[in-house]
Amino acid sequence: MVMPVLQKIDPSSYLGQGLSGPAYVTEISDVEASICTPPCECTDCQHSFYASGEQYQPCFWYRGRVSDRDAEIIAARHIKDAEQERQYLLQRLASHADTIVNRWKKKSRAKRQALLAGTIPELYEHRWLIPRYSYMPESKRGGLEGRNWARRCQLLLPWLSLEVLKMNPAVFFALLHNRTAYPPQDWATFDGRQLILSWACGHFDVEYSGKCVIMYGPRYGELVDWQASSAHRADIVGFPKARLILEGQAYLMVVLRKIVDEILEGVNLNQPTTSEKWKLMTKLGFSHTNEVELWSPYTNQAFSAPPVFSIDNLISIVQIRLEAVGDHLCFLQTEPAYMQRYIKAHRQGEFHKAIKKDAAGAIVTTEIFRDILSYWRWDWIKTECEYVKSIHDRFRDSIHPGECLPPVYDRALGALELLLVNEVIDRARHIGEATPQRPGFSQNWNFQWQPANGPTTFKVDRKRGVPVEQKDCFDKDRLEWCLIQMQGEPDKQTNYDHAMLFALLENHLAASNPKEKARVDEILYQKLSDLEACHEMLVSVRLHRPQNIAREIDEVERSENRVAWKGRKIPGYLTLDDCIRLGTALLRDFYEAPSPSGQKNSLWISRSQFIRKALEAFWSGLRKNPKKVLEASGFSAEEVHASMEVISSNLTQEYLDSVQAEQQRILASIESTRVPAAVPAQKEWGSATTAQHAAPLLKAKGKTRPAEQVGGGEEIDRAVAGITVNSSQDMTPKLQVKKRAYDMLSLMFPATAEESAKGIEWDTFVHAMSDMGFSARNGGGSAVLFESRGSAEGGATGGKIIFHKPHPIPKIDSIILHSMGKRMSKWFGWHRELFVLES
Repeated sequence: MVMPVLQKIDPSSYLGQGLSGPAYVTEISDVEASICTPPCECTDCQHSFYASGEQYQPCFWYRGRVSDRDAEIIAARHIKDAEQERQYLLQRLASHADTIVNRWKKKSRAKRQALLAGTIPELYEHRWLIPRYSYMPESKRGGLEGRNWARRCQLLLPWLSLEVLKMNPAVFFALLHNRTAYPPQDWATFDGRQLILSWACGHFDVEYSGKCVIMYGPRYGELVDWQASSAHRADIVGFPKARLILEGQAYLMVVLRKIVDEILEGVNLNQPTTSEKWKLMTKLGFSHTNEVELWSPYTNQAFSAPPVFSIDNLISIVQIRLEAVGDHLCFLQTEPAYMQRYIKAHRQGEFHKAIKKDAAGAIVTTEIFRDILSYWRWDWIKTECEYVKSIHDRFRDSIHPGECLPPVYDRALGALELLLVNEVIDRARHIGEATPQRPGFSQNWNFQWQPANGPTTFKVDRKRGVPVEQKDCFDKDRLEWCLIQMQGEPDKQTNYDHAMLFALLENHLAASNPKEKARVDEILYQKLSDLEACHEMLVSVRLHRPQNIAREIDEVERSENRVAWKGRKIPGYLTLDDCIRLGTALLRDFYEAPSPSGQKNSLWISRSQFIRKALEAFWSGLRKNPKKVLEASGFSAEEVHASMEVISSNLTQEYLDSVQAEQQRILASIESTRVPAAVPAQKEWGSATTAQHAAPLLKAKGKTRPAEQVGGGEEIDRAVAGITVNSSQDMTPKLQVKKRAYDMLSLMFPATAEESAKGIEWDTFVHAMSDMGFSARNGGGSAVLFESRGSAEGGATGGKIIFHKPHPIPKIDSIILHSMGKRMSKWFGWHRELFVLES
């Protein structure tokens, strides 16, 4: 087999004047003669071989055919080279790891750059090679003018660059640790994923062999014949693609060795030093510069441990998301201040200035119901995960690489994959709908109200002068480019990988000025966070080995009757008229009504009752239709009850009791202010001195901080309750905490008006949570996962919880901080009286 013979021509003579650049022609018979028919042309096998139809395009021409013997030698050489370099690096780390750490840390960025450029001159200078290369003319030429070795090396490891290695010493340490601690076969699935787009776009010069390579276990890298079931399980990969994976792994180990040798230049290698600092660092984990939380493995997978499918981990991810959204919905129903803050956050930007009241009400209702639907969908995903786990646990002894999956487990895994991929598509599509409405991007769009087509219909057009072409957008507005690309479907191989896009977004925002950061507001960031979590779960399922058989949505909806598949069939829950009616009333009677403020008196109570009544009316109206829809869609009574429970928080006895108790405390506080009028009647039996001392104290606080009187009333209530010697509160063991943690807890569970009004810096909060025994790790987007390290510090009893990092200003406001306190109380049993300042 030889490549077609090319003849260079003047394009204007064939295609008209005004065209420039190189052009080539060849005989169609030469092209057809060069086609290498793959063993299989299914979608799975197109990840290993180019389809026959693709090979009519020059970028998919094989550059030659490799004999079976040569293919075996090539694969074996890459395996041997990678393992030799890995063993060499392990020896150097065992003897001189701390020297490597100290020397690399002491170098400035400029010196790191000089070392890297001198040692690995082919290393690409900038991050994000794949999108940059996609817009280069070189990528469009299909390799007709030749491709150089340096570019091949760069595309084999598209996540590696001079920029990423020089900026933060921890990145190099993490890469060195994880590539030596784990063998190449553990990295095969990840390394293969990094080549998907370049493979699909024909960016490599590839030679053909119909053989395959084993991609797991002790036989990793061994050449074998193509076999359908093994190939479709991804136990084996076609030689053309597998060669790239093995070559990239071997090249990476050479790069790491060269860098380590250069760092250790001049060191006497015969005199070992310690490795204690290295061991401690790799145990604690890694974080980005100026970040207090550990980085997310999802957006930093190349610098983290290799990904491993774990159904327990997927259940954990979805559970903490479910708890966070459930608590959010509870606060929207029971905390007027929280709901007002939520509505205000949504109604920002040019779009919301342009819309009419009907549309404004409908949009608010739609956004609130989208949060409800988000909870239900997380719950459905959890149900599917638990179903997969139940099957996995039954057949765990029959699930091994190189063997067929048990059919029932294969189908369960396929259903979960299908549910997740559609969830990613739906959430990505919503990012596209929401972005023009958000204040950081609405200035790029024109919004024209079209009442003839309905009260909420708008024509949305891109403004003139705003970048439209994606290359211009990448160069001039990378943030919006990133959000546009996230709308791509994850199954299209030529779309950018969501994990890369989220890493780009994270890096861009970290390096941006405050104005640029502010473009991604709180609402948009949380939507992105949910999309990121869904895609992380999808990637995890797709990395399962053996790989499951892909299923089709129609077939699954016909054959499965679990709650997720009943729910996916429902087209809608609310009519447009419902959304307008409920939302308009909510804005009028709740959001725009006078809020209770200032001194807590009878007027305060009256206003509080009015807006609570309006809030309860909204939720009462919102519950009606969805319940009927669920009942009509085949949901069982238990499933309907479970679905409706999350939007019935304001019907619980606990809520009703808390509202009544609050009103009683305020009435008691109001009554206490009348006590001084009765002072003359007390002269004969009480202490005049005491009465005169107490009254000015309350009055003085009322002048500077009117709400302080409530705090005083609460203190009196606690004092009276404390008279009972056998009080259960007194019997509760006190937990001593550090001052930083105690100050945070005082604001999280305020006892005074002054404490109630204060927020806290995010970094301070993270450090305080660390004092309480929690580690923090980026959980995707604005989400940060706090995980209890045990009961050693602060008495935490284990578990995880997600809080969203405030953006763009990293400060938690008082409303959100109080809601965080309520969440910690609910899930971890925290309350103010539990903690005391350590001696």
